[in-house]
Amino acid sequence: MDRRNQILSAVLIIQIALVAFVFWPSQNSNAAVGKLLTGVKAADVTDVKIQDDKKTVHMAKTDGKWVLPDNGNYPVNEIQVNQIISKVLAVDTSRLVASTAASHKRLKVDDKDFMRRIDLTTSDGKAHTILVGTSPNVRATNVRAAGSDPVYLSGDVTGADISTEMASWIDATYFTANQPDIKAIAFANAKGKFDFTHTISNTWTLVGLAKGEQFNQDNFSTRLTRVGSLQMLEPLGKEAKPEYGLDKPSATLTVTVQPTTTVPATVTTFVIGAKDATSNSYVVKSSRSDYYVRIASFTLDSFVEDDRSQFLVAPPTPTVAPATTPATKP
Repeated sequence: MDRRNQILSAVLIIQIALVAFVFWPSQNSNAAVGKLLTGVKAADVTDVKIQDDKKTVHMAKTDGKWVLPDNGNYPVNEIQVNQIISKVLAVDTSRLVASTAASHKRLKVDDKDFMRRIDLTTSDGKAHTILVGTSPNVRATNVRAAGSDPVYLSGDVTGADISTEMASWIDATYFTANQPDIKAIAFANAKGKFDFTHTISNTWTLVGLAKGEQFNQDNFSTRLTRVGSLQMLEPLGKEAKPEYGLDKPSATLTVTVQPTTTVPATVTTFVIGAKDATSNSYVVKSSRSDYYVRIASFTLDSFVEDDRSQFLVAPPTPTVAPATTPATKP
């Protein structure tokens, strides 16, 4: 390498170093590295709230168990709650990003403008809050402790950990059954009552088919799949409310399950209430659960809207012979 190339290489190295120095997250060399939230033990946390600009998930420890206190104490996935508490408490101050309040809005860790807000309350009643902001890369997120100005980078909390969808924190299965074990399905709506039975030949049929009617197995199969796994968006609690619309239900659905002939059949009835246009969901109450829940409308729309024609094979369209042109006389 000649002298000129050596000089150019040295200049390039210096430029790279300067860029790294300017754009690397600032470090406070005089500040001791420690935990962002000090003096908090995971075992002492009794309440967790996770909030975005639209939703809040509130979890509390009741009688030693994590539940949704605003939703009839519905059980929460305890492992997940303990994990998020541990991750929040693991956030440290080793990577300083900004030290003044002027950066809070830009980094989305402002008191009123944030990606997520996490509130931990301990058994002594003290609240500890962090604001979670934007992520400059997949391994780092901007975080700030409420009541202080410095913003830090953390790899401990990410968007996947701090969902505000309630279904992410619970067992969202409201009802499940193996399809071969389902022996009968019946539902009723404003358009009629429809009964379906599982036949010996391992197919299904609509009870009461008239002469010449043929059952549409394909259309029914999609309904059967939906019945086999009803997933809730959220539990609402154990108390019936007028706005649920269950006094005049949109539909009722009954499912009979019997794994073997030696096991008694179980019959579960679901009352489907009012449809909420905002969340695109129905309120549902199962005869085998104490909880009223919300279930996505795409799962239940067919049981509310279907009529008998949905389960019949359409008759073939009659063919019309082409008209003949009379022959002309010579």
